[in-house]
Amino acid sequence: MTLNRRSFLGGSLAAATCPGAVPGAAEPNRNLHADVCVVGGGPAGFVAAIAAARHGAKTTLVESFGFPGGMATAGLVGPISKFNFGGKRVVDGIPWEFVERLAARGGAITDLPKGNVPFEAEVYRRVAREMLEEAGVTCLWQTSVCGTPELAQDGSIRAVTLSTAGFLSRLEANLFIDCSASGALVGYHGFGDFRSARGAAQPLSLCFHLGGVDTAKARVLVRHDNERSANPVLRAALEAAMKSGRIKSFGGPWAVWGSTIRPGFVSVNATRAAADVTDPVEIAEATALMRREIPEIVEVMRGADPAFREAYIAQTAAASGFRECRELKALHRVTAAEFVSGERPADTIALAAHPMDRHLAGSSGQNLSFLKKPGAIPLSALISAKCPNLLAAGGLVAAEPAAFASIRVQAQCMATGQAAGTAAALSARVGCAPKDLDASAVVACLRPQNACGQ
Repeated sequence: MTLNRRSFLGGSLAAATCPGAVPGAAEPNRNLHADVCVVGGGPAGFVAAIAAARHGAKTTLVESFGFPGGMATAGLVGPISKFNFGGKRVVDGIPWEFVERLAARGGAITDLPKGNVPFEAEVYRRVAREMLEEAGVTCLWQTSVCGTPELAQDGSIRAVTLSTAGFLSRLEANLFIDCSASGALVGYHGFGDFRSARGAAQPLSLCFHLGGVDTAKARVLVRHDNERSANPVLRAALEAAMKSGRIKSFGGPWAVWGSTIRPGFVSVNATRAAADVTDPVEIAEATALMRREIPEIVEVMRGADPAFREAYIAQTAAASGFRECRELKALHRVTAAEFVSGERPADTIALAAHPMDRHLAGSSGQNLSFLKKPGAIPLSALISAKCPNLLAAGGLVAAEPAAFASIRVQAQCMATGQAAGTAAALSARVGCAPKDLDASAVVACLRPQNACGQ
């Protein structure tokens, strides 16, 4: 399914470039169709699209950036956390296949016992795009869902309106998977809720890359479980800078090989700003504040640690990222108690290994609790209880804030994406709603790849 640029042109420009176009006429809309539509091409979304397509579904991926990866590539968030627990692989399948292909291109480090995978963001983009193309996914880049999804009489989503640089199209699909950061589908018709009350959500961050770092002296790799990755020397300096009023806030800081593994370079997650993620003015102001503070943060780092004395800003992220927004109203919401218990329901489709890491709004602190056992993520937390043909993955999985603080990281987002894509494709094949699908069929598809953590 390929978009025809001419179909989006209207007015006098259309008259000049499209034979037969009438100046002043309404712009033509494009009607598209898919078995499965995945909204959001971040870690959850691009894996969900690959999984659905590999299971035979005609799949369309809708992504607002011009490339896959979401906050991993546009936001420079790294490393990919967390594939191992206690030295044992707990996330495999398409996510680990992707990582191995990254490594084959020289774009990832895969042998850290902790199970975090530092990567090169540009290689991440390229490998993810290649895997999507190989699977036959139709990718609509620089395209966003706009407005309220159109519903059928049974309450299912019939179609969504898409905007590509302001030009509209309509996409019908049998199944929809929301993997967007903010819940482009979950946010309508009561399909989802906000995870935290206004003002209590985890703060935004804006990552950046530094060059000129003496990476032979800096600790750029975090190798083992229960090993904290924040730099204590830099943290003490930034705390002093915040007390003096030089900067407003910070987090971490994490200055490691995360979304880059080049000698002399590190990726840094240090900025922090609270904002209501439903308010475009607050998001804009928070992002502007963090961009203004990055040079100040770097100056503090240069003076605090000899390894950073010659550091310079090589790249800032295209977009700030927020750690939580909406969540799906699902068949089941994962509670903190069941998550930390380590119990695995029959419909477990992924395991979480990352600490429960909740960043605190209005401060530089975080609540960090290491797991004693991997936490289970059930398929029922990905299936809408309100909309017959809607699933969600990644940051929209139904879970209490404490449990979500572990589930929200990249490897687990990828794992939930594979499960959601598989479930959607199987539902499309047999013609049933995801809630009526035998969960054991999804688990049976995931198990041969060790993709369900069993």
